[in-house]
Amino acid sequence: MRNILILLCCAVTLFNGTSCKSRIEVQNADISQGAVNPGCRVAQFVQQARMGHTEAYDSLALCYRDGAGVKKSSANMMFMYMLSGKLKGNDIKDIIEAMKQDRIFPLLIDVLDHRRIEDVPREAVEKLRCVSPADALIFDAVYALECENDTAKSEQLFLEAGVQGSDMAPVLHTVMYKHLKCPEKYEQNLRRYAEKYPIMYVELGNISMQENDEEHWMKAVEYYNLADQCGMLTPRGARNLSIAYRLLEKAGKMKCDPKEMARLEMLGNRIVSVN
Repeated sequence: MRNILILLCCAVTLFNGTSCKSRIEVQNADISQGAVNPGCRVAQFVQQARMGHTEAYDSLALCYRDGAGVKKSSANMMFMYMLSGKLKGNDIKDIIEAMKQDRIFPLLIDVLDHRRIEDVPREAVEKLRCVSPADALIFDAVYALECENDTAKSEQLFLEAGVQGSDMAPVLHTVMYKHLKCPEKYEQNLRRYAEKYPIMYVELGNISMQENDEEHWMKAVEYYNLADQCGMLTPRGARNLSIAYRLLEKAGKMKCDPKEMARLEMLGNRIVSVN
């Protein structure tokens, strides 16, 4: 079962000009009001993250932890710490340590951090069921997958966990399809959950870039920008977005902005400002 934990903690490596309900407007944010308006503080951190400031990712992680200016989300907190950790050179253990400030994540780790599901102490599962019945369904979903070889039951349990309020279940559900090599279901889940977890837009962009035509390049640009608008554009996503812009410019569909290209190159090369 340790594979499931590793997939969860490495999700950011998988999830590597349009509007969206969850879009965070940063261009016209009044940063001076940040002290009284959590939304403006988030906008400030997003803008800083878009410029590669490592500490901005950490600040956004705390915003997601506390629900300050954004919807509370353990998964998005994890993704922000992953982006920060990637720039700092941290490993999975560092990410897990940072996530221990979350109420549910340590309990989930106690259940998932075993090579075989049979090795999970009953008391760890019961504690998770008591604190968060929705997240305990993740254990049931993994059990159905690994011990009963029942993918359909596992899928249903992951869906039920999400409906009941588990923030991690949709992420694991999506990663499961990647693990099982089910590309159609994987992409379907990315589309289903990307608005809730914007980093998934990066993976949708990566998938679009695998096709060699202008329509898919345009779609990739749309996806990458949706992630970027939330401060979740990964280094790989930045590199691919830069490539998409150049391909579209070569095709006569647009004119590249030198400043934007320089920003993307900076993010793609993981050059980080710490000031």
